[in-house]
Amino acid sequence: MSNFELILSNLQEWGYWVVFIGAIFEGELILLSSSAAAALGYLDIYKIFLIAFCTTVLVDNILFFIGNKIGIDWLVKRFPKLEPAKNKAFKFLNKMDIFFIFMFRFIYGIRTISPLIIGSAHVKPIRFIVCNIFSGFLWAALGCFIGYSISGLIVSDKFSTTPTIIIITLAFILILLIAWFFIRKKLDD
Repeated sequence: MSNFELILSNLQEWGYWVVFIGAIFEGELILLSSSAAAALGYLDIYKIFLIAFCTTVLVDNILFFIGNKIGIDWLVKRFPKLEPAKNKAFKFLNKMDIFFIFMFRFIYGIRTISPLIIGSAHVKPIRFIVCNIFSGFLWAALGCFIGYSISGLIVSDKFSTTPTIIIITLAFILILLIAWFFIRKKLDD
């Protein structure tokens, strides 16, 4: 058995565990690459989506309730380098409230600490949970879609809708860039 075949057999055996662990942390790369592997037939895209969605929502809800019960200062005292991320997340939360709760998982550098901060700001749990479910769904669906689509671009004979996939992906990226522009503008005000 060649090294490549060994990697593929391990991927099929351990791939879903990797998705689970990746979704606990900032696992965009894991989500994209496992979705690409699904497009090539090594994993099931529906299982990847379900694992990523459930894991990210569960972990963020746990972090929210930890933040709600014991705050965030204990973590910042232990890891002082988190202070800038904490300040940035509080600034986002104070200026944009529900939009931030929905979009925090898409903002690099503050994704993991944000649920703790939102919880420590004593946002109503139902508000966070509902936004978190919708945001987690969007994050998992988007990651699966883009990873699957990128693989389709590489193996173009497998997909007949490649132009549509490219247009949808570019449109989504454009929407994210416009949203980021408005977020930055609002923060500067």
